[in-house]
Amino acid sequence: MPSQIIKTRAFTLIELLVVIAIIAILAAILFPVFAQAKLAAKKTADLSNLKQIGLSALMYSTDNQDYFPRNDYLIPGRQTWAPFSYREALAPYEKNGIDSYTWLSTSGSVALPLADAGIWQSPDVPDNDHYDYGANEFVFPSGATWNQFNYSGNPAYKDQDSVGNPTGVAPVPSVSQSQLPRVASTLMIVNQGVDTNYGDGNIVLQSGVYWWQGGGAVISGATIPPNWDADSGVHDSYSGDLNGLGPYSSLPRFRWAGPSTNVVWSDGHAKSVHKGALSWCMYMYVQGGIVDPYSSTAYDDSWAFQPGAACAGYSQN
Repeated sequence: MPSQIIKTRAFTLIELLVVIAIIAILAAILFPVFAQAKLAAKKTADLSNLKQIGLSALMYSTDNQDYFPRNDYLIPGRQTWAPFSYREALAPYEKNGIDSYTWLSTSGSVALPLADAGIWQSPDVPDNDHYDYGANEFVFPSGATWNQFNYSGNPAYKDQDSVGNPTGVAPVPSVSQSQLPRVASTLMIVNQGVDTNYGDGNIVLQSGVYWWQGGGAVISGATIPPNWDADSGVHDSYSGDLNGLGPYSSLPRFRWAGPSTNVVWSDGHAKSVHKGALSWCMYMYVQGGIVDPYSSTAYDDSWAFQPGAACAGYSQN
């Protein structure tokens, strides 16, 4: 019986090229979708971080006669460039992301706490640097603003010397949640820019109106110049140049799709806000707050609501 020869048909070059082209087209369609899905997952994780931090702040206030923690203060024996902050103050309530390091102590031998891991790391921050989140000084008053970062010459609330010893001057009073007239729409904590050269955001979020309004540019609504939304290896600039980076590491960072930033509000709920919609006049300001040593009229920068100023037409209440 003669043997049967089975003939097989191979793909032609043209057919192979067609298949490769189809795969390339599908990849071009699907890869951006996958990237968007990954970024959306990071945004959700970031929002969860802020929600947990906000709830911790509310638990802290419950245990402290309704008062929120302070943003920062110096402790003798701790490095002044890494003061004790609200991040470490909330550690007992969240038990997440707190490490201890001997290099935080001036002696180099005492392990001190630093919030630099877990929920304190925003998922999309370059190199997982620390101080990824900044707090509103109208809610969490800052010692650094009146002490080591105060070049105004105004000693009104200069309560500590250069290493943290008391001066005898009263500090900025802590803030109670019941003091806030618009608790559900007052920003508590937000994503902030990161200086990738130093490896962190600023210890203090800019909470006065001046840099939110673009310095002398007086942007209506004080919604931050677009170029000042950044992570960078170039240090902050305080020249007021709208084409530069500005004080980006102490301003909100709109790192999510939209672009948008995540915020936890002073009643503990968390949601994102689009760039251009986050107004100092609407969401940062609290009448009677003490955030600006440089203000010649009121430390709450209420002058910004006068006619012709950045918050003209906005309500102060």
